[in-house]
Amino acid sequence: MALPGTGIQAAIFDMDGVITRTAHLHAAAWKDTFDDFLRRRAPDGQSWRPFDAHADYLAYVDGKPRRDGVRSFLGARAIDLPEEEVDALAKAKDRQFERQLREQGVQTFASTIALVRELRRQGVKTGVVTSSRHGREILHAADIASLFDVALDGIYLDELALKGKPDPAMYLHAARELDVAAARAMVVEDAVAGVEAGRRGAFGLVVGVDRGGNAAALRQGGADIVVQDLAELGIAQLQAAFLAHREEAGWCIEEKGFDRVRERQMESLFCIGNGYMGIRGALDSPLPASQADLFIAGIYSCKHADLPYSEIEFLAPERGAALYAELVPLPFPFCLAIAVEGEPVDFAGAYGRELRRVLDMRRGVLHLEAAFETPGGRRTVVRSRRCASLLDPHLLLQEALVTPENHWGKVTLGTCLVAADLAVSHPHLQCLEHAVEDDLELVRYLTQASDFEICIVSRVRQEFRMLRRLVSVFTSRDHAEPRAAALAHAQTLDWNRFEAHFAGSAKKWTEFWSRADIRVPGHPSVEQALRFGSYHLRLPAGADDCVSIGARTLSGRAYEGHVFWDTEIFMLPFYLHVEPRWARNLLLYRHRTLDGARRRARKLGYRGACFAWESTVTGDDVTPTKILLKSTGKEIPIFTGSQQIHVTADIAYAVWRYWEATRDEDFLTGPGADLLFETARFWMSRVTLVGPRWHIQGVVGPDEYHHDVNDNAYTNWMARFNLERAAWLAQHRGVNAAEAQEWRELARTLYVPLPDHEGVIEQFAGFFALEDYPLAAEARLKAPISRLFDWDKMNRLKLLKQADVLMLPLLFPEAFTDEVVAANYRYYEPLTDHGSSLSPAVHAAIAARIGLQDDAERYWQQSLWLDLSNAMDNSMLGVHAAAMGGTWQALVFGFLGVRFDEEGPRLDACAAARLPDEWHRLGMKLAYRGRLHAVKVARTPARKEKQ
Repeated sequence: MALPGTGIQAAIFDMDGVITRTAHLHAAAWKDTFDDFLRRRAPDGQSWRPFDAHADYLAYVDGKPRRDGVRSFLGARAIDLPEEEVDALAKAKDRQFERQLREQGVQTFASTIALVRELRRQGVKTGVVTSSRHGREILHAADIASLFDVALDGIYLDELALKGKPDPAMYLHAARELDVAAARAMVVEDAVAGVEAGRRGAFGLVVGVDRGGNAAALRQGGADIVVQDLAELGIAQLQAAFLAHREEAGWCIEEKGFDRVRERQMESLFCIGNGYMGIRGALDSPLPASQADLFIAGIYSCKHADLPYSEIEFLAPERGAALYAELVPLPFPFCLAIAVEGEPVDFAGAYGRELRRVLDMRRGVLHLEAAFETPGGRRTVVRSRRCASLLDPHLLLQEALVTPENHWGKVTLGTCLVAADLAVSHPHLQCLEHAVEDDLELVRYLTQASDFEICIVSRVRQEFRMLRRLVSVFTSRDHAEPRAAALAHAQTLDWNRFEAHFAGSAKKWTEFWSRADIRVPGHPSVEQALRFGSYHLRLPAGADDCVSIGARTLSGRAYEGHVFWDTEIFMLPFYLHVEPRWARNLLLYRHRTLDGARRRARKLGYRGACFAWESTVTGDDVTPTKILLKSTGKEIPIFTGSQQIHVTADIAYAVWRYWEATRDEDFLTGPGADLLFETARFWMSRVTLVGPRWHIQGVVGPDEYHHDVNDNAYTNWMARFNLERAAWLAQHRGVNAAEAQEWRELARTLYVPLPDHEGVIEQFAGFFALEDYPLAAEARLKAPISRLFDWDKMNRLKLLKQADVLMLPLLFPEAFTDEVVAANYRYYEPLTDHGSSLSPAVHAAIAARIGLQDDAERYWQQSLWLDLSNAMDNSMLGVHAAAMGGTWQALVFGFLGVRFDEEGPRLDACAAARLPDEWHRLGMKLAYRGRLHAVKVARTPARKEKQ
């Protein structure tokens, strides 16, 4: 089978050392040229070091244009020449090469020629790229010019003013000439600079040919395959390698280049973690304005007035005497100080040239590669990797390798655990101890209000230009003596098992992906984005049932680490059907904070338990009552803390969903019963009798633009469900008979808005009578900062921040006909500005159910790419985990229409037709009642009709 259409469409070869046996001629020409120059430059012709035709050739000139080769080698010898002398040396090398060529002629590698011929027979286009100015002349002399559709040599490259290797410009130009995308082309190189060019150009496959003990450098440079001769490779092997590389790329998030403005966003996206802690993806040497934070689950302290709330512009300074109001950012544990000849190199200064970050989601490892150029043209590359072990939650791993590419200058690597500006960047902390002894560094912090102690111990081993670091982290939440625990842990770590620590964590990631991965064959970018969401949902999920997951997880400072309804309604279904024990832990957290919910109910004047709109470790409400605009000082009142009480019923709903999916009787009759009963008692005391019906007055629904409303449909539906399930459980257990009857009666008589004659459910009493508001398309999907300024006006308008009524068919799919769902979608969708990241996924799910395929795909794509595209311009403060959970739900419950019965998940009959356009198949797994069920959908060959 021909490769085009399924794999490689073009193969681009370097010439010297790959096609022709001329590398030794180039090496000899360089040696003659440089030796003559160095001899003449040395005093009296004495004490000069000759050019090494092997080591120096490979390190400094191989694969590069002549002038670049001259500069590279001279830079390594700390020699600075005027441009005319550089040019003269380049021309001298050219004359030497021509002499060598005349004397020895041109020979080719038979194995390469055979592979080129076979590729062409398979329909693959072929090209050759060489920095040599004699390229086309050599191809004709060897009688092989006809084997290549495109041939670019040094003369042609000069005419086009293309940069030389390792810049990918020459290879990318060749791909364009062949009319093939780089991702569908292969590069074959024997030079490290050429391999790096192929990798930087994002070519589909990069093959390294090791002609002289250079295999390790070729692999490090980015070669996917390294062989000694191309006879080792056949078409089938290349195809398999290409597909494997493409598959691997779908497991990675990559960012090239440095943008100071976007750096904080990158720090959020490239976060690593293991449930116990999360570390933002800052550079190895973070910028001064970076938020290079380490977060540890459950470590909160009092609110610090200068730190933002949900947006950079929002401050929420007041929080009374709450000791656990804000998640504590700790200093970056991976900080490196790198210097070349005593000159610090980082991207805060002037020496940063290239930057590449790759998040390996399959293994939970972040790779960074940075190139710096210091005075004298010295180019230094730093490659690092870091990991938060999934196998050992207290362990962080880091490795850094420094490579001087064209010089022998002194390079130093340093580490430090303590931030220089601790009081400014980490104001919650008091440093109790900082000690450095031999390879060990220890720092101890105390949170200034909550009195949590944190101890971090770092062990470092340096060998030549490689640094390895093992970091142990413990707190007083998990150990009575965190200092002793961290030291003991650090001392048990064996340097000989450094790679085994990475491998052990990777194995745990493999176990996760065996349950969580979603395959959409032929759509690697969709798989990649889905994995990105699952990856970030995995990071904060841990074994500690005393903590929950905040709105931005452990990836950033937004919302101060607070836990909202997001966790139970948007995230928990993902955990429930991927790894149910994590869902159980989230609910056990709510049970552990039940006393806080009881205190809140009493404070509001009610009985039972009313859960906090924003919660941390105690369950007490830490929602701010106002927002202060940083730029103007204007105050905006916040009503959610006292009125957004639907969170109480949301938790009850999650309890029931968990029991339905697991049949965990121990949980239901223990913690679950406590949660259901206490929340039912709250609703009994919260309702108001008006005529023959009970009503819930003075609330904020999921749409947060309207406050002090009565009978919000979502709140009332959820409260009724809460009461019904509490009554059922009391009867099932044979307890609380009198209360159960009261709960059942209230559920029956509670006013719950129903569809009107047009099928529309009124969002709350009086909503239909509000003023119309013409919502412009460009005003959608933006953080609603400006609208919050006119909060009183918003209360009078038919304008929604996010799905409210439309939440009901998502949570109660069997309760509504498709006609009713469609009527509500058509009414409320035009009124919604999606100022919340939670909204697009809900609209995608509902649109998919009622056959509005264009709407469904548009909203789903918005949600799928929300953080990767920074659609709301606020990802710098952390990722939107609830949107990721909503995206997963929209796919599973919306597009696929999954429902559960005694046998497990079943798909809607229209699931295949609902698949997003151009999808042909989908495969995933769903956990249900102790089993992992395979879910597969395939579309019939006939193209679906768009609705």
